[in-house]
Amino acid sequence: MKTLAHLQEYTLTLTALSPVFVGSGDSYQKTEYLFDPSRKLVSFVDKNRFFRFLLENDLTDRYEAFILGPGNKNLSAFLKHTCRLSEEQIGSFTGKSVSAADAIDESHSLKEIQAFAKLPDGRAYIPGSSVKGCLRTVLLTDMLLRDTMLDRTDSSDSKWAEHLEEQYLHTLHCTSKQSNAVNSIMRGLAISDSAPIDEEDMILCGKIDLLINNEENVINVVRQCVAPGTKISFQITLDQSVLKNEITLESIQTAIDCFDSFYRKTYNAKFPQPSAYDTADSFLILGGGSGFFSKNLIYPFYKDTPQKAVKEVSHILSRSFKKHGHENDHNIGISPHTQKLTEYMGEEYALGLCRVELS
Repeated sequence: MKTLAHLQEYTLTLTALSPVFVGSGDSYQKTEYLFDPSRKLVSFVDKNRFFRFLLENDLTDRYEAFILGPGNKNLSAFLKHTCRLSEEQIGSFTGKSVSAADAIDESHSLKEIQAFAKLPDGRAYIPGSSVKGCLRTVLLTDMLLRDTMLDRTDSSDSKWAEHLEEQYLHTLHCTSKQSNAVNSIMRGLAISDSAPIDEEDMILCGKIDLLINNEENVINVVRQCVAPGTKISFQITLDQSVLKNEITLESIQTAIDCFDSFYRKTYNAKFPQPSAYDTADSFLILGGGSGFFSKNLIYPFYKDTPQKAVKEVSHILSRSFKKHGHENDHNIGISPHTQKLTEYMGEEYALGLCRVELS
């Protein structure tokens, strides 16, 4: 720990226990990457270098015909067989290859790949805002579970979660309007962006929905992910002139442990555990594709009446996903009725699981 007057600086180290996906909102179409089926590797095209290469080698007409023509769009086959390019030429406009493992199968159609968050130079990283958002949910879950005075009879107000955040976190009284974010105690908690993540630590992963009866549905989605075993560090700064010791390193650790216990007992226990999920360590569930439960406050709000939580969540999801059968989740006893998994190197993982170390 480093201390400077009211500022306390700590290191947060996350170790990916499963693939972690923090999306940029962008995606790679199948005409923007090359797949090597023999080595199960994918190379992404640098668009600027690629189009410069096409212009310099008078290949723009062929490329246009490839893009606009019928049939499967296999960029690797086009470059190697139609354009007869060497590996060296292709390497001049592609980045380092990443493992596709079990995510892509050339015998079926190639898939769109959802892209990871990237710095302007193209290197992957995790924004501090993603971790702070995760910790906000963890802290609010802990506060909800400890609050013995809260009226828990109704969450039908569309802004009930915002009102809870205002009640628990908007405590600074900087303005008379409590809903103003300037009143949030979270202003006193800053988290840096991570350092760039090595290309060797990036992989591709598919999506699997696990049902409580142990059936699995493979979804046609592929994501760029951080590989299991990767360590990612952030700096956490606590400004105690704002926090007034309402949030400390110890209270963050306590909240994480509380969230973990609640997640295991209330949600994860309903599903057959994937072999690579079980951990006794403190963990956060970070990023996209990790499921509704880890990002929502309905279950901790109805901590003593879980059947109400199931009913409320199933109602929300059935309106958003009309064909997914969520209106029957109350009969199952959990909603959503799927756990979000992926597969890497023959092992199943729950997405987004990160061991936490605070120092």
